[in-house]
Amino acid sequence: MKTISRTASKAAAVSVAALCLTFGLTANADAATYDGQDAISSGCASSAITAASTNIAMNDGTVVGQIQLRYSTGCRTTWARLLSYRQPTGTAQVYRNSDYTLYQCGSSLSWVGSLGAYSCYTPMVNDAGVTSVAIGSAYYDASTSTGGFATAAY
Repeated sequence: MKTISRTASKAAAVSVAALCLTFGLTANADAATYDGQDAISSGCASSAITAASTNIAMNDGTVVGQIQLRYSTGCRTTWARLLSYRQPTGTAQVYRNSDYTLYQCGSSLSWVGSLGAYSCYTPMVNDAGVTSVAIGSAYYDASTSTGGFATAAY
């Protein structure tokens, strides 16, 4: 009886390990296919959360925007979203730390009433098993911009 139990245990362990490897590799390969794609048209935005965010402020502390690192739980991807509260100009970048892949959006932003801000979002990067950050800048007025503000890595 012990021999059968040990054999069954070993077989179960091997099966679980094989399943983990299979699903882990599949998830990473699927996520990589989203590099450079649009979060909304791909459907990835439907499972999005804001994984990290940072206010964008002037030297005097006046908040003029927010940079967000968005994460799709379904696609395992990230992208940057910029909210600019004062001017329709600014930039956002998403940066994958493992291989320095970078996508950006910006210059002329679109008003998004549901967000109460001018906004843009970058193409996505695979975030399965790696980390990314979002970097953004916004304008106080037509000629005064902030430096770059970054989110925490996720």
